[in-house]
Amino acid sequence: MNQGYWERGYRNVDNLWGFTPNNLLSTYIDLVPKSGKVFDVGIGEGRNALYFAKQGYKVEGIDISETAINRCLLLSKEHNVNINAKVDDIRTYDIKKEEYSLIILSNVLNFFSIKEVNDIITKLKNGLKENGLFYINVFDNEEPSLTIAKERCKKIADFTFYDEENKMYLHYFTQEELENLVADYETISFVKSKFLDVTHGQPHYHSTLEILSKKSRS
Repeated sequence: MNQGYWERGYRNVDNLWGFTPNNLLSTYIDLVPKSGKVFDVGIGEGRNALYFAKQGYKVEGIDISETAINRCLLLSKEHNVNINAKVDDIRTYDIKKEEYSLIILSNVLNFFSIKEVNDIITKLKNGLKENGLFYINVFDNEEPSLTIAKERCKKIADFTFYDEENKMYLHYFTQEELENLVADYETISFVKSKFLDVTHGQPHYHSTLEILSKKSRS
């Protein structure tokens, strides 16, 4: 994860991801216990965090971009909600055990090595309360930008590349791989989608996988 890359990305646009929360999260919000906090990893400008804060949840989040965090905090003031957001790296962030009722990983895991992904998932699972929900959204192995990665980046594995120019990993998930990350949880919903992104730069297509799972007593 390259901090400079994301800092430039947020500075170059007014809003990188838009303001609409992920549909799967808003659809199943009634399943999120209010006994714990919402933790948004890669909070960005706060599209998901703001939504949950407005619904009365205690929300905290981190992002590697200072610009993103500053925007998130400004927006939280404008909407009169409290969000505990700060600049940090999930790889080194201290997660308290069973602290959260919902953990959000939206458009985050694609930019880590496979080992880092597994380490992050293990750490976050430790922070999730029983009956808490875990949401993951990733670009899959049908993502159009995979073609560009194959042309300009160093291949590490079939769907993993290293971008030498930006000093960061690019990993594209298969459905089986994503499901295996939370195989010990109950699947609430799994969605595969292709959509036109008009939130930043020229309109372009994405191919994504989303999974919402529940941590139940085994």
